[in-house]
Parts: sequence; C-alpha cells; structure tokens
Amino acid sequence: MKKKEMQMGSMLELLVRIRTYKALDRAAAKNRHYHSTLKRQDKAFAALDKAGLSKEQRLIIDRAITATNECGTAYGEAAYRLGFCDNRRLVSELEKIQ
Repeated sequence: MKKKEMQMGSMLELLVRIRTYKALDRAAAKNRHYHSTLKRQDKAFAALDKAGLSKEQRLIIDRAITATNECGTAYGEAAYRLGFCDNRRLVSELEKIQ
C-alpha cells in the first residue's frame, strides 16, 4: 500500500470515529424518526421486563440484542466509509471535468 493511501486510510478512520459518534449524536438528537424508534424500543424493553423471564432467558436475549446492536454499528460504519469514499471519487472525477 502506498504511503498516501495509508495516510488517507488513517484520516478516514479518524473522521469516521469523530463523525459517527460526536456529530451523529447531535444529528440523532434532532431526528424525529430516531426519537420514535427510541420510544418503540423503550416500550419493547418494558414489555420484556414484565415477561417474567428467568435469568438465563434474559441473558440469552441480552446477548442477542447486543450482537444485533454491534452488527448494526459495524454496518453503519461501513456505510459511512463507503459514502465517504464514493464522495471522494465523485469530487475527483468532477475536478477532472472542470
């Protein structure tokens, strides 16, 4: 891998970390759809609490939810990286046209 590509990779990782946590939190705080999904999530967890599950059953569900959340996070990060790379390629191609 070329030095320039390595630097771009490092910068992209830093940008992804900053944007997917700090900026994303601010954007989510203003997003109505996100808030409605949070409300549905709260209702689902309240129903789960009332279900009377054993400790072992709750642990199985917790592991499944955690795995799903981790998968969603990884997918979102991959989508952000792809979008960023697509944007970079588009800008590069537009600069060649001008």
